[in-house]
Amino acid sequence: MLGLLVIGFTVLMIYTLVKNALFGKQLSADDLYTGSTDLIIPITYRSEFYLEPWIKALGTFQSGQVRIHLLIDGHHPSMTAWHELSQKLPNVELHTFLSRPEGTPAVAWMLEKVAPHIRGEVVIIGDAELVPTAQAFSSLSKLILDKDRPYFVMPQTAKLNLVGESLALLNPTLALASVFGFKKYRRKMTFPLLSVAQGWMGMPLKTFQNLNFAGITQESWKQALTKKWEEVNVDFHLAFGERQLLRFYPEDLKVQIFQMKSYWGDLWNQPDKNGFWLFLVALFIWSFPLLCFFSHPFWSLASFTLLILYRFFSKIVFQESWGAIALHPLACIGWIGTLVWWTIDGAKTKYGSGTQRN
Repeated sequence: MLGLLVIGFTVLMIYTLVKNALFGKQLSADDLYTGSTDLIIPITYRSEFYLEPWIKALGTFQSGQVRIHLLIDGHHPSMTAWHELSQKLPNVELHTFLSRPEGTPAVAWMLEKVAPHIRGEVVIIGDAELVPTAQAFSSLSKLILDKDRPYFVMPQTAKLNLVGESLALLNPTLALASVFGFKKYRRKMTFPLLSVAQGWMGMPLKTFQNLNFAGITQESWKQALTKKWEEVNVDFHLAFGERQLLRFYPEDLKVQIFQMKSYWGDLWNQPDKNGFWLFLVALFIWSFPLLCFFSHPFWSLASFTLLILYRFFSKIVFQESWGAIALHPLACIGWIGTLVWWTIDGAKTKYGSGTQRN
């Protein structure tokens, strides 16, 4: 019965991934756009910044077309690096918030404060780990204005090293792409997973101006925005970054493993635990041939065959490397290991004596 369920869910994930790839839009280097765009990057204590990729991308930027607003919550270690970048790209504006009302979600509060300064025809809110080309702004801005609707753009994973890429490829963003698309179940199932999936959320200026940031209580700005869009009956669609929007990850494997562990905590700390369970189910499906080969050999082989098909389609959608896909079992072990690590740490914190010897 377990094997049959896994096969069924794997087929469902393949169907959804292919469906999203067919209906989702791809950012293209051929799209032309001459208007203005504002990119807002909220920086929190979990944000990572990759200076060298950003500097390499600067050569594709056009002066005056894009304004980048950095919202920094408190004293963040990357502030110096962003300041260095702002000297090379005059259109970067630093907005530092050293204090805020107690109990107020950081990103929502910062967005409310910076909203009066946003004037671009298209507004994009994105994660700090994402590095775009100028074509990413042009293509997405043109798409948003042509369709007059918001988009959530899923990035590709940067190819820094084979093991790191294989670990980074199995992430909540891929899980989201594999289950997103069933509108009836979006809010209950995929919105919590969206909170830790990395990407851009782009919208027309009027849509951004209609958002009431003062009424947001969620810590995740992605989940908060989707809830606000749902309240005003604004539907958003998927787009894919192609080579125009890359998600970077730490080159130090130890740092990357620690970052993966933090995903579990982020998901669990959400008021709605559906995102945690959904990603856990996705990881179990990805790992089923590895975990259950001896107890369910027939179903494991069938699941393995379907996973090969699944990863073939994920390569088409996200331009993954074959080598990283071949390390799929190793990536599963890495994610399972970080889950066990996070669980043990949580148990120690909850059930440890906490007593100190004098």
